[in-house]
This record gives sequence, structure tokens and C-alpha cells, in this order.
Amino acid sequence: MQISPLQKYTPKDWSGLTTENHMGALFQQEPQLVSNVIENIFSVNLGDDLLSFINKFPTEYIDDDRAYEWLLQGSDEKNIPLLDYWKDTTAAAKPTEPGIGHSRFVMVFPERLFAPTDVIVGDRPDLYSIRIVSEQMAGTTQMCTVELVTGDQNLFIPTDELETNTRWSKDYSLVEQTLSKRGGSTSHTSPFRMQNILSSIRKEYKVPGNMIRKGANKPLAFSWKDQNGKIQTQWIKKLDWDFMVQFRKETARLLAYGKSNKSDAGTYGNKGDSGYDIRSGAGLYEQIAPSNIFYYNNFNLDWLTEVAMGLSVGKLTEDRRNLVLTSGEYGMFQFHKAAEEKASNWTPNFSQDRISISGNKMTYSGQFLEYRTVNGITFTLMHDPMKDDPVRNKILHPDGGLAESYKMDILDFGTANGDANIKKIAIKGDEEIFRYIPGLRDPYSPYNKTTAPTMAASSVDGYEVHKMFIGGLKITNPMRTASLRPQILA
Repeated sequence: MQISPLQKYTPKDWSGLTTENHMGALFQQEPQLVSNVIENIFSVNLGDDLLSFINKFPTEYIDDDRAYEWLLQGSDEKNIPLLDYWKDTTAAAKPTEPGIGHSRFVMVFPERLFAPTDVIVGDRPDLYSIRIVSEQMAGTTQMCTVELVTGDQNLFIPTDELETNTRWSKDYSLVEQTLSKRGGSTSHTSPFRMQNILSSIRKEYKVPGNMIRKGANKPLAFSWKDQNGKIQTQWIKKLDWDFMVQFRKETARLLAYGKSNKSDAGTYGNKGDSGYDIRSGAGLYEQIAPSNIFYYNNFNLDWLTEVAMGLSVGKLTEDRRNLVLTSGEYGMFQFHKAAEEKASNWTPNFSQDRISISGNKMTYSGQFLEYRTVNGITFTLMHDPMKDDPVRNKILHPDGGLAESYKMDILDFGTANGDANIKKIAIKGDEEIFRYIPGLRDPYSPYNKTTAPTMAASSVDGYEVHKMFIGGLKITNPMRTASLRPQILA
């Protein structure tokens, strides 16, 4: 691509084996360049940050590469829908004024949750309390004979309060003060099992023997800056550097975007060249609870607060509602504009507070990265460079930039029962496997320094480098995460 009239050559791309012809095509041998620094103009230099984002999560080690599982315990209290109500267990008729004069009637539920002596309430829990007198099971359906808890002989429950799918829950178990014979039962809920699997990725490259000599004996015609700003000038190091950076990016994308290929029957949808199963585990974003994925057209902080309220009320105490929002740079700008609009209404001198004057120069500065709102909810913004990757993310947003850059994910970096909610999963000692296959030459003995023969694993004049990562990710409680996405990504 031509980006400037000062640019003499366009960049060349290639994959696989790097030969002497590639170096010639890249103008690395002749002529001598005046400036020997080539900037990676078009690449978003995510570098180490890409995997560092994932490495914020602690690692949990397992014994082997079998599927890993964990248990989640739901609440032992819940509400259930009403199926129907009758005058009595014959289901012959419905009462017109259910419960009037302490008359008894029958309520039908899809499962046995309640027991005699339980007081249950519906959509208007402060107006109508109903006591279960007896029960009868018909398969899994529970028929409860009930009466109103009231001293008013004229009180009855309106029939619209007993419509199908109205929700009912237990308040307490009410018994007589003298010689009571039984109390309410205890409800239980069993833990449910979550399962994910480790994924394996592999990468390799080959180095011909004559490239070893060229890289070692001749300074390359260009240099580049590595991630630490250090200038590297040997071609062989450039190969290693490209390999390592790309491997790290692919590892991060696996943990973030990995897709499970396990069927409901327990089989895997892909096979490798060996004929064995390729097992792919769910990554970070696939594990976010589907019910916690929200789409928006117009972003504002009030809507964001409403989402957070739904995630936290009744689930998190107020001192634990510190939510981390990961977003791309456009999402961060969107957040800043929304916070700035809020702040401008609240603070009359808001603009003056952000203006500095030095001589005849004025500076307007600052970016909102945190928002504290009602009921202890605090949003802290964190940049996720993966959302700004134009190679993987192709859809553009009508307001500019990548649509993915506007996506905001609420990731709970806190703990669940004292344990981290998000973890990397790896096999102890086998998280990364790094090997080379020596040929006539190898990385550690590129030249023949002895007349005695040395051992080679291949007859090829050169060597191969192989690396493999085996790992996965676990969101212990998916309900403590959420994703806020622009409607264009729906």
C-alpha cells in the first residue's frame, strides 16, 4: 500500500518458509538504505498487551487434559408459576370469590415446592397471604388445598391474582400455639455441574541453513524496534520475534474467543490429520450468560446503571458492586462523552476545572475512566486492545471506527466464595511446550566447528521450531458477567 509520496516500496507479505528470495524481494541485501528503521505502520501493535489482558486472571492447574468441571449452587428459595385453581380437587368448577369467609380452594403448581403450614404469597405479597392446609400429588403436579390468612370474613383474593403463570413463593410456616403437630418442610436445590475442555494450538516455522549464516554474518538491511523499544538487527531474531508475538496473540484469541465444538451427545465436531478428535473449549466471551447480553442503539449512563442494577440487586452487597468495564478505544470515548454530559449538568464550573493556562496557551484535559452511581455501583473502564484489532474485527460502526470497539463487557474480577470468578485452566508443567528439531544445523550450533560428526534429527539443512499451548478458561459464575453490544453486532 502507498501511503506517502516519500514511500519507495510497498510492503510484502508472506507465510511459511522464509528463503533468500524473500530477502531479495524485501530489498534487504541491496541497495543500502539510508534509514534502516521500518515501522510496522499498518499493524495494531498489540504485542504483549494482548496476552497480558488474559494473564490478569489467575491460573488453576488440573492433572490431565480431560474435561474440567465445577459446581454451581443456585438459591434454595425460588418462586414457581401457578398452573390453575379449582373449587376442590375434582376440578369441576372454579370459585367466584376464592377464599371468602375462610372458604378453602385448590391451587395447582407444576412441582412440589410447598408443604402444609406454609404461607405463600403471589404478585401482591402484602395484600394476600395464603396458608396451605393439605396437599395431593398427581405425578409431578402438586395440588394444594389452601385458605386465606385473614381475620376479615369478607376478604377474598381476586381471580386475576390467580391467573396462569402468576408467580408464588413461600414466606414462612404458620402453626397453632398449642400442641402443634408439624412444621413446614425444608426445600433444597442440588448443585448443577458446569463443564469445559482444554484446547490445544500449535505453531511452527523452519529456518534453512543458509539463512542462519546470512543472518549471523551480515547485518540486515533494516532494523526494527521490539516491544521494549530495543532495536534488533539480526534476521534470525526477527523470525523468532514474529513467531513468539504471533503465538501469544493466537493464545490470547483462543482464550477470549474460543468456540466449543462438543455436541450434546458428548462427541466433537472436528478431527485432525491423525484421525483423532480436535477438542475445542469455550472461551471467555462464549461463557458469558446469554441472558446477560444486551444490545443498544444509544449509549447513556442511566441505561448502563439499569443494567448494573439488574446484575447486582439481590445478588451482590453494595460494598461489592465494583464492576470492571472492558472496551475498545471508541467505547472509552463513548463512555467519556456520556460522563462528561452528566458532569456538565451537575457542576456549574465543570469546564473551568479542566482548563489550565500557561502564558497564552490554554489546555483542556482529562478523560473519564470511572463512574460512581447509585447503590454503591462503580464502573471502572479498562482498555481491551483486542476490540481494536482491525484484522479480526471487520464490521464498521456508523459513528466511526470498528463496531467491536464500542462493545463493553462487564467482567467480575472479584471473588465467588473467596475464589476468583475468572481463571485460566492449565495442566501443571504442560501449559506450553517449546521444542526444536535439529537438522544439519540448529539454533545452538549453526556452524560446523568440529571434524567429528554430531547428531541430527533430520537430514534437512536447517532446523524446525515447534510450540504448543494447552489450556482453557473458566468463568465460575457466568451470571456475574455481561456484555453490552451496539445493535449493529446483533
